[in-house]
Amino acid sequence: MNQRPKILTLGWEFPPLYTGGLGPACYGLSKALSQHADLTIILPRLAPSFSMKNVQFIGLNRKTAARSQWKNKKQASFSSVEAVPSELQSSYPIHNQYNFKDTDDSFFTREESFQLFNEENIYGPSIMEKVAAYRQNVCSIAAHKSFDIIHAHDWITYPAAVQLKKITGKPLVVHVHSLETDRVHALSRNKVYEIEKKGMEAADYILPVSEYTKSNIIQHYRIKAEKIVAVYNGYDQEFQTANTRAKKNSATPTSKNVLFLGRITAQKGPEYLVETAKKLLAKKSDVTFYIAGTGDMQTHLEWLVQKEKLENKIIFTGFLDKAGVKKMLSMTDAYIMPSVSEPFGLSALEAAQYNIPCVLSKQSGAAEVMPHTLQSDYWDTDKMADYLYALLHYSGLSETLTEKTSAHLPHINWEISAKKVLDVYSSLLSTN
Repeated sequence: MNQRPKILTLGWEFPPLYTGGLGPACYGLSKALSQHADLTIILPRLAPSFSMKNVQFIGLNRKTAARSQWKNKKQASFSSVEAVPSELQSSYPIHNQYNFKDTDDSFFTREESFQLFNEENIYGPSIMEKVAAYRQNVCSIAAHKSFDIIHAHDWITYPAAVQLKKITGKPLVVHVHSLETDRVHALSRNKVYEIEKKGMEAADYILPVSEYTKSNIIQHYRIKAEKIVAVYNGYDQEFQTANTRAKKNSATPTSKNVLFLGRITAQKGPEYLVETAKKLLAKKSDVTFYIAGTGDMQTHLEWLVQKEKLENKIIFTGFLDKAGVKKMLSMTDAYIMPSVSEPFGLSALEAAQYNIPCVLSKQSGAAEVMPHTLQSDYWDTDKMADYLYALLHYSGLSETLTEKTSAHLPHINWEISAKKVLDVYSSLLSTN
């Protein structure tokens, strides 16, 4: 690329307003890409006064951004070429094959969009309405933007991205941070699955966050491997402001803390965590497990902990902000990620930055880039318990693994990830 490409980025979460790993991942990649490309990022929610060099942010939770450019329901749905507003027809070439018949007929006024994107939960029960309103607003805004490539993050932005590609003819890159077959079940074939499949089929390139996710895309979505390029997440250098663990209370010098950090959903394997804890505590009683996060399985998990009479040994912290995560990590002796299916797992990198030894599920992307961790199948709770016992009991093993992981961290950075994405951009622009 002889000049900086202009990228229209469609995102859903961005710090400081985020609920999981999607926001920090988009931030890390965007910051690295902004050194080499000009980005316009459209988000449902944007924090006031947030800025980044070489990046224009558009938050749909602000009334000026949520303004519609056309009036009637037929036009808003883009159900045919004739329905495309005149300003779009004059700005962009329209594909001859454009016919987005699977678009619903939802139309959202400026006020309706504004209200949707100001709901505290950016997902929630109205998620499909938000996705439809996001699509409508993105196409409206794009009519007045110049860009070379569309880069969409996760299924919630794919309907907007697919429609925009059909309107403009611009190349489309879709980034896969998670799959419905991860979140629900490998055999899930619901509405979200169909949106993901259509997005990936329409894309010129697909960027999953690991080889593990790439294999799942090929297996479960029947997408050709040739257009899939795995791009690992990187670690947040700004996160590592202090990585020393707190001194333990002298009254309990041998007590140990194990941390689970993530959403409490079936995908994250919380029931396997409780089973692992039960087996470890049978051998080593001076251990406390902390579950940091919230999710739809929290009530069930709390019931399970009570059923096993482990209330004093498994503590629920609730959702932790960045400062809370750092404080929790400073108190942690071992980290566990028993995910059933984990595209990556940024929290494992955060633990590594605090020199915490990790036990990771083999069914995770983080396991691919963190070779100096102890790894097990998510269902093998005996092995996970044994690994945790070894890390907590043998200081030499723990220190060796953390030293090697720390030395390897510089090879897991966002600049390397951005280079792979820029290579994809270059390939697309050279053929267009």
